[in-house]
Amino acid sequence: MMMTQVLNQFSKWFLHHQSFAGYIEPIMQTFKPAWRANLFRAQVAEINELNGSFLSVLLKPSKHWQAHTAGQHISLTVEINGRLLTRVFTLASSPEQFKTTGLVRLLIKTNEQGRFTRLLSGALRVGEWCNISAPTGEFVYKNTQKAATFIAGGSGITPMFAMLSEHLNTTSQKVSLIYFAKATEYQCVDELNKLAGDFSHFSFLLLTREQSGDITRNINVWENPDIYCCGPAGFMQTVSDFAIKHDLNYYQEAFGLALPSLNDDSQFNVQVNSSGYVVSANNALLPQFEAKQLPVKRGCGIGICHQCQCIKKSGVVRNLKTGELSDNGEQLIQLCVSQPVSDLELQL
Repeated sequence: MMMTQVLNQFSKWFLHHQSFAGYIEPIMQTFKPAWRANLFRAQVAEINELNGSFLSVLLKPSKHWQAHTAGQHISLTVEINGRLLTRVFTLASSPEQFKTTGLVRLLIKTNEQGRFTRLLSGALRVGEWCNISAPTGEFVYKNTQKAATFIAGGSGITPMFAMLSEHLNTTSQKVSLIYFAKATEYQCVDELNKLAGDFSHFSFLLLTREQSGDITRNINVWENPDIYCCGPAGFMQTVSDFAIKHDLNYYQEAFGLALPSLNDDSQFNVQVNSSGYVVSANNALLPQFEAKQLPVKRGCGIGICHQCQCIKKSGVVRNLKTGELSDNGEQLIQLCVSQPVSDLELQL
């Protein structure tokens, strides 16, 4: 750690670069494609297009990557058109699969309007290299000694499938899955049928929102199950409210940021590279700057990849990941997780 700090300070003083690892990155990539400091390399082993505009991607991480816990997620970084773009995806495979094959699986819903996912099918090629982070996240199977009900909405099936694949053989308690998706967009159905055949204590339902206006009506409260939920924000809020009402343990996985709302639509003046703009307190800075067509960089959009960093010369912002307020002085901030709470001066 001390040597890294010394090298980084040397880099700032003499090489005009924030880190020594970043400075030597182009050299390292000559020998190891996609080598990047603080990330792991992964080679694309297989790509398949699935129904519902999903991609199934098998990656072979480098040997130093540690196996995940079922339900955790990683950030995937891909170079597209000369830019590094990062998004977070839950691993849709079990740790056991990684241990036996050396592979991990991502199920990615592509979106024609998306900045990242719509480009993936063209950017990822079998044999090419990308970057992944260490696995992280607390949405994991908590108690195999209790009945459990998993409720998935759309691509929320990915952590559910990983947990079911890993843990059905470690519990004898009743486990059920309630899976909501469009009729043409269900994933892993063959695998779920196999799990149901192999484990008599597991069952699942495939439903659409049109079929079941009340998404909680298939939860058997009398079984006192732990509830695991992953899906759109409103979907999870409905299930959370139900679990609280019936005093059930509730766990959820949600990507994105909760923006503290203000009672009024407060606005602040922001000086950016000597030009003045007005921003709202009810949104992060990055999407507002993009709407104004300012020269900002977007990566993950949720504070993981640090591509949207800029220098705050003065003013106060709230970090949406931690809830902390900055001081009023000069500071490096990330636009995607910064909510303005005062007038600001920024340098892009």
